[in-house]
Amino acid sequence: MDQTVAPQTPVLTATAIRGQFLGLLGELRIAQTFVNQESVDIEAVFTFPVPLEAVLLGVSVRINGRELEGQILASQEAEEEYEDAIASGDKAILLQSAGPGRYTVNVGHLLPGERAELEYRYALLGVWNQDSLRLLLPTTLAPRYGDPQRAGLAPHQIPGVSLAAEHRFSLALDLGGALASARVESPSHAIQTQREGERQRVTLAADHCEGTAPMDRDLVLLIHAEAAARGPAAVVAPDGEGALAWLSLQPDLKEHAEPAARDLVLVIDCSGSMAGVSMEQTRQALQTIVERLLPSDRVNLIAFGSSPDALFPTLQPANQVTFQALKERLMRLDADLGGTELGAALQVAFSQAAGGVTVESRPLDILLITDGDVWGAEQLIASARQSGHRLFTVGVGASVAEDLVRGLAEATEGACLLVHPNERMSDQILRHFERLRAPRASLTLEWPQAPHWSWPDRAAGLFAGDTLHRLAGFAALPEGELTLTTTGEDDRQQTQCLRLEAAPDFLPADVLPRLAAARRLDSLPEAEAKALALKHQLVSAYTHFVLRDVASEKASGLPELRQVPQMLAAGWGGLGDVCQAAAPIMECRQEMLSAREPLPPSLAEAEHLSNVRFNLGRRSSMDGDQQPREQRKKTRTRALANQARARSRDTSPPPASDPDTADLFPDTEYSGSTLPLADIAAVHDWLLAQAARLADDSQPLPSLTELSDAGVPEHLIADLRQLQRAGASEEALVATLLHLFLNRQSGLGLSREAQRRLRFICQRELPDALRARIDEWVAAWCAQEVA
Repeated sequence: MDQTVAPQTPVLTATAIRGQFLGLLGELRIAQTFVNQESVDIEAVFTFPVPLEAVLLGVSVRINGRELEGQILASQEAEEEYEDAIASGDKAILLQSAGPGRYTVNVGHLLPGERAELEYRYALLGVWNQDSLRLLLPTTLAPRYGDPQRAGLAPHQIPGVSLAAEHRFSLALDLGGALASARVESPSHAIQTQREGERQRVTLAADHCEGTAPMDRDLVLLIHAEAAARGPAAVVAPDGEGALAWLSLQPDLKEHAEPAARDLVLVIDCSGSMAGVSMEQTRQALQTIVERLLPSDRVNLIAFGSSPDALFPTLQPANQVTFQALKERLMRLDADLGGTELGAALQVAFSQAAGGVTVESRPLDILLITDGDVWGAEQLIASARQSGHRLFTVGVGASVAEDLVRGLAEATEGACLLVHPNERMSDQILRHFERLRAPRASLTLEWPQAPHWSWPDRAAGLFAGDTLHRLAGFAALPEGELTLTTTGEDDRQQTQCLRLEAAPDFLPADVLPRLAAARRLDSLPEAEAKALALKHQLVSAYTHFVLRDVASEKASGLPELRQVPQMLAAGWGGLGDVCQAAAPIMECRQEMLSAREPLPPSLAEAEHLSNVRFNLGRRSSMDGDQQPREQRKKTRTRALANQARARSRDTSPPPASDPDTADLFPDTEYSGSTLPLADIAAVHDWLLAQAARLADDSQPLPSLTELSDAGVPEHLIADLRQLQRAGASEEALVATLLHLFLNRQSGLGLSREAQRRLRFICQRELPDALRARIDEWVAAWCAQEVA
């Protein structure tokens, strides 16, 4: 397992969630306070969740009371700026997207006693389901099955979890407009409401510890309102030189045909993380669903953990024999099947469409019940989209991986349901089954003018009582009416007209354009998506937020890493009771940590995750007995020792700004034409094999002789030795060569620690002119190899 340095004292000391909802459009502000309570310079790293549909609109930063401003840059440029700041001893902050609904923040060079306060501003579109608006604010990331690096996360973005961690948050949410008189309840937390003028404020109940609650579960708010508050809206707003329109509608499909026969596959997560209340209520709901099957339906049940287990080899008619077999299997259903091989289970489900049945083929409707704790959501979603079948997903638990369960549903024209264990889970799942059962319907829109673009750009599921959002872009503000036509499974149609209205005055001018731009990114080619993200200053897969404070006191070395661990999600793997108050939960954790008895398997696994990455050590079956060679070669440590960098460097050359360095080194010429070709691939492999050594500041860097043996061209080694004889240290020359080489090879997947160490030595020990000269040599080497 990958270990990181365990923090001695808390780094994340406070989290506050504030916001307001005026109808379905909301604004959230999440404030985090990081404090260095140690005696060494640190870099705090924290990966945290946000609502899946939230769009980051801005970041404000205060360090030691000073207001600082950052900017959105292209990803590589932002990372270079951040790493350059760290190597130069400047304070810096880097905020990156770590996937849907996740961000990673790095707070670099936080000196002893210093405080950094960050506030993130988000826009969020809510969704009505019948009379209820469900607002889910995640506070922790539950452990996930699989390899996060194969899922695209960089090593520093992979969150850790600790049973000893305790983070708390406060809440102040204002509901205005039509929601000011709404009824608000929460299945996850004790809350209180208070009317304040034209608004209703929602806070945590007074019996919470100082008005805060532990960050070990999603905060779920259910906002119930009358029909008048849920009416349709069609809003237009300027967007640069053009305009855009936003449609919000809760469709009524009651007049459509009766339910038709369905080919139904029940896919049930029986992995260890589903243990406890989640599995008990899943079993109850499925028993009722089986009783509601029609004689014309066909059905199968697939339970999965480390491997899928189908009850029948193919779809079976919904007769008494099938009912009896289903009921007996459900009685034995438990969270005892190991890991979470969701991909294999879905492939078995998709294969049911070609199961050898004699009646005409029908597209499958798949009901998936899971906590979604799996890395690699994008691959699973792409596979589901290609299948041509609909997925109706149910995400259960106190900390659901919403990006997976919602992504699977939306990519297949299905629907997603999130259920907290304290809700009437079986009733909720049955309501979701009625969505699956309902006749299919589609929607067409006729705008007054033809739009340049529309979102979503593909068909989406349409269900009675569920809000749909649509966005469209125009050359100029459209005027007139929008015509909506719904077509049912029996081809009957319903038509509705809405007049386009100007955006309300309370809505900031940048919200809709930036929200629309964020929604479009996934459907655009990379170059267009990057340009759009930069134009609207959005943090995305292509762009990061970076801040560099060059005016502050400079640090003398590299910071020590402090990766802020997550709290273990309440109820995860059957651990803890989500109905308990905060104090008993923490007492239970402390008792578990101090117990002398061996920990139970599920808890031992969770404890092993303390301050480590979320790869649970349960490899995917496609990994075989060993991890891929590339992964084995990558660094497994995150230890940047500040003490080693602080030792004396009396023999180092003067800094680049010192004019005395001008004549220190000879004017060495280097010609790529005289350089014999070397196998860059061999150098790649050698560097990957040295990954842990390069990242560990307590170990010496390779020598020039080792570089020569690894395949670096002899002429280049000879020129570096000439610079060494002229006074440059061998360590500085090696670090510079490797740093510049890695820059041209996109890092080779080497850890941030290794690359940062090389950059630090390179910038601190060689003048700019000499670094530029070596860069020319490396460029010539790489260019000739490509040629």
